[in-house]
Amino acid sequence: MRVALVGIDGTGKTTVLRRIHERDGIAVVHAIRSHDDPVSPFAELSVALADASAAADALGRVQLKVAVLYLQLCLYGPAERQALQNSPVLLTDRHPLIDPLVYLPLFGRVERDDEPGDDIEAWWGKQDPGAARSVRDWLRTCSGGTDPWSLGTGLLRLGTRPGPEIHEELSRRLGVTTPEAVLLLDLPVAQALRRTRERARGGELHETTAFLSATRQRYDEVLDWLSAARPDVTVRRIDCSGLSPDGVAEQVCGALGDLRGR
Repeated sequence: MRVALVGIDGTGKTTVLRRIHERDGIAVVHAIRSHDDPVSPFAELSVALADASAAADALGRVQLKVAVLYLQLCLYGPAERQALQNSPVLLTDRHPLIDPLVYLPLFGRVERDDEPGDDIEAWWGKQDPGAARSVRDWLRTCSGGTDPWSLGTGLLRLGTRPGPEIHEELSRRLGVTTPEAVLLLDLPVAQALRRTRERARGGELHETTAFLSATRQRYDEVLDWLSAARPDVTVRRIDCSGLSPDGVAEQVCGALGDLRGR
C-alpha cells in the first residue's frame, strides 16, 4: 500500500514522516528531496539537484526551477520500487502524479521572460563544478539532452493542459502510478509561511502568501478531481492547525490504521 502525504510548503510533511519512520519503521520516500532520507542511494545526486534548485531561485527563473523539479521527480520511481521490496506499506513525501498537477499550472502563471539570456550559464556557474556534472548527466538521462531551458519550457507548456492529461503524461514519462491513498495536510497559509521562513535553508521562488494561497486552493481542486475520477483512491484531509508534529503524526497513523483495516 502506497500513501502519499501532500500539502503546501510548511505543513510539516517531512518532519511528520521522519517521526513515523523513526518510531514505527514504516518505509518513507521523499519525492523531491531524496536526501532527506540519509540512507537513500540517491542522496548525493539529490543534494546536487537541491543546490541547482536553489540556484534557479536565486536567478528567479521559473523555467530552470521547473526543469530541476522534474529531474528531482525522476528519482522517485527507482526509490519507490526499492522501498516496496522491503516494506508492504510506503509513505511518500509528496507524489510525482499529484503535486505537479498543482504546481505546473501555477508556475505557468508566474510572470517570466521567455528568453534565457545569460541565465543558463549563470545557473551552471552557481553550482559546485562536481555537482553540476552530476546534474548535467542526470539531465541527459532524463530528457535526452543537456538544455534545461527547453525542458522547463516544455513542462510549463504541459502545465497548460487539463489535469487528467498532465497526470497521464507524467505517469508515462516517470514510470509510476497513482498511490492507493492521498492524505492532504492542511494548514492556514499564514502559519505555513511562518514555518517556511524559520527553516535553515533559504526561501524558495514560490514561497509567498499569494502563491501558497493559490497552491492551497489548487490542492483542493486536484484532490476533488482525483476523488471523482478514481474512486479506488482514498483521499483524506487532515487539519494540522494547532497540532504539534507528534499530533499530526498521530492523525496520519490513525488514517493508516483505517486504510489497513479496509
